Amino acid sequence: MNRSAWTIEQSALGRIAIPTLLPAGLALFTTTIDFPGRLDDERARALLDVMRERFGVDAGLATATQVHGAELLRIAGSEPGCWREDGACDALATRERSQALGVKVADCLPVTLFDSIAGVVAGIHSGWRGAAAAIVPSTIERLSRDDSFDPSRALAFLGPSIRVCCFEVGDEVVEALAAAGGDVAAHVDRARGPKPHIDLPGLTRRLLLGAGFDDRRIDDSGICTRCDGSIFHSYRRDGARAGRNLSIAAMR
Repeated sequence: MNRSAWTIEQSALGRIAIPTLLPAGLALFTTTIDFPGRLDDERARALLDVMRERFGVDAGLATATQVHGAELLRIAGSEPGCWREDGACDALATRERSQALGVKVADCLPVTLFDSIAGVVAGIHSGWRGAAAAIVPSTIERLSRDDSFDPSRALAFLGPSIRVCCFEVGDEVVEALAAAGGDVAAHVDRARGPKPHIDLPGLTRRLLLGAGFDDRRIDDSGICTRCDGSIFHSYRRDGARAGRNLSIAAMR
């Protein structure tokens, strides 16, 4: 699967991004700057309307208070059309069909994991702090242990996020990632300026491969949220006034 050109479609929310190679059992899309991304009941209903109209999934929506950590929260089914904000965590998982999971990002990487045989989907919010906390490997480990999740047959989707072209960081970030283990140097570009640049999606791909994923089953959008002309919210570009891109996933 590797990198695919995600499709930009028009919806009632404005433009949304959808993986070109989306499997039949999964509904997944990411909102853009056309949608503010800061949720209330009315905006949540608008998201769920698109889930129903575009994918035929009549779902409830769960999001979390994201804290740049590595906690995983399991989500039980909720009433279609209803939204709830759950506890402090950065990974959500469910085995309930038609239960949508929402991940809020404004440069961080949204990662969606899907195992159709085990019947489980997970949404992960992974910035550099989450990567340093090993949120992706720890989520896979828990799903494998408790939900019969098999990374060798599962799919992973890496949504729009800041890319190496724009992700300038201090050496302390590189050191934090290196302290978490693995070959971080391969994902650090020091040729772009006085400070290092991090390839967070590339690092995440390596972590997925190390956890047992098949490289052909990792779909990277390749979309940078920070680049000039981007149609996505970016905290690096817009500061505190930035909205949020919402990565919404549900089994169908």
